Amino acid sequence: MSAGETPSAEQPSSGSSRFPDPFAPDSPPPQALQPEPPAQQPTPSADGPSAAPGAQDLPWKATAERRDLWGPKQTALEGTVRGPASREVSAPRPSWLVRLGAPAVLGGLAGLATLLVVLGTGLGGPVLALGAAVGIGAVALGGVGVAVNRPRTGSAERPVIDASVAGGTREVLERILEADAATRDRVAQLRPQASAAPATQVLDDVDALLTRIDALVGAEQLQAMRPSAGEVTMLEGIATRYVPDLVDAAADIISFLRTFAGSAREEALANLASIDRQLDVLGEGVERIESDLVGGVSHSLEVHSEFLRQRFADQHLDPIIDV
Repeated sequence: MSAGETPSAEQPSSGSSRFPDPFAPDSPPPQALQPEPPAQQPTPSADGPSAAPGAQDLPWKATAERRDLWGPKQTALEGTVRGPASREVSAPRPSWLVRLGAPAVLGGLAGLATLLVVLGTGLGGPVLALGAAVGIGAVALGGVGVAVNRPRTGSAERPVIDASVAGGTREVLERILEADAATRDRVAQLRPQASAAPATQVLDDVDALLTRIDALVGAEQLQAMRPSAGEVTMLEGIATRYVPDLVDAAADIISFLRTFAGSAREEALANLASIDRQLDVLGEGVERIESDLVGGVSHSLEVHSEFLRQRFADQHLDPIIDV
C-alpha cells in the first residue's frame, strides 16, 4: 500500500467480523455493510453429541501434552505395598520345622542325659532322677525356643548408588551414608543408658530420620542432581552436622539423667523434649525434599535453610544447631 492511497473500507474476505477493521472509516456507507449470515448450529455427529464451546482445544491453545511441560509434573510413586509381616520386608526366619523341632529335640536330649547321669552315678532314686530330667528338659526347651523364635532385626541395607552417578555427587552421597552409619552406631551405644521414656523416644526419632535420609540417597532423582543442588547440600548438612550435634546433646543429657534427680532432672527432661522437637523440624525438612523430588521441583540451599528457620520460629524453639 502506497503512502498516498486510502485504505479500503471493505470487510476482509475471511475471518470473523466481531472486531471492526481498524483502517475502516468511522461511518462506513450503508451499502458497504452486508448482513451476517445466521450462525449455523452444530449438528450432532453420528458418533455422539458435539463438544461444548471451550471444551475442545483451539489451534492456538496448548494441548494437554504441551501443558504438562510448563511446570512440574506430579507423578505417583511406583512400587509395591507390602505388609509389615511380609517376608520381602522382614528379616528371614527359620522354617517351622526348625522353630518347633529344635527346642523339642534339644529339650528331650537334655532331659534324657540328666536322667542317665542321676541314675548312673547314684545321686538319687528314680523319682528324683525323673524330676531332675523333666526340669532340665523344660529349661532347655524353653531357652532354645526363645533363642530360635526371637524377632530378628535385620540390619539396614546400605542404599545402592548407581554407577552412572557423577563423581562429585557420588562423594557427597557417600559422606551422607557414612555419617548416617556413624550416627546409627552412636545411637546403639546410647540405648542401654536411656532409661527414661523421653530419651528412648529421641533415639527412636533419630533412627527414623536416618532411615528416611538413606532412602532419599537411594532415590534416582537425587542421584541425578548436581552436588551443588540445594536438596543434596541440605541433606548433607542434616546428616553430617545437624543430626550428630543433636545426638551429642542428647548423649550429654542422658548421662546427666543417670546421676541427678529433682528439679535438675526435670530441666534435663525439658531439654530432651526440645531436642526431640528439633528432630521433628529436621524431619519436616526431609519430608519437603521428598515431596520436591516427587514433584520435580528444586530449591536452592537458602530456600531450604529459610524453611527450617521459619519452622523453628513457629515452634518457638532456640535450636542448638546453626541453620
